[in-house]
Amino acid sequence: QDKIVRYGLPSQKEKCQVVHHKAMSLCYDEKYEQARWVVHLITKDVEFGNVRRTNDFRSDPLVLTGTATFDDYVNTGYDRGHLAPSADFRWSKTALSESYFYSNMSPQKPELNRERWAELENLVRDWAVLNEEVFVVTGGILKEGLPVIKGSNTVSIPESFYKVIV
Repeated sequence: QDKIVRYGLPSQKEKCQVVHHKAMSLCYDEKYEQARWVVHLITKDVEFGNVRRTNDFRSDPLVLTGTATFDDYVNTGYDRGHLAPSADFRWSKTALSESYFYSNMSPQKPELNRERWAELENLVRDWAVLNEEVFVVTGGILKEGLPVIKGSNTVSIPESFYKVIV
């Protein structure tokens, strides 16, 4: 977390709550019920991490307005797509568990989340192993008029996503 803050967070023109967890920071936008961006650092240690997936999806207690919930995603046809992937945090039980906060999720079509997006995430981890560490900023393009999921909350469905890799 210290390195993330030292490297710097994206500037935000839009109103959102910046939240800091053990190994990631994010800018939660209540209007869209998800993060505008999530920042994390992948280090070479990811190669040796052995903590397994927890699948303990839950609301983020640090988001003051509350986050999306299980009810927002169930039976929608959308995956709860990690912005900062859980596999990047296999080095820490706490960090991996925090990656399952709904503040780190965005609705993604299964064919994106489980295929091309997963391939990109694997590639970025490989780069971290080769280059010692990689700084990553990820998010969905959030704008007016996006389709939404209407569950307990109204969650916007980004039409496209970005990943900045340094």
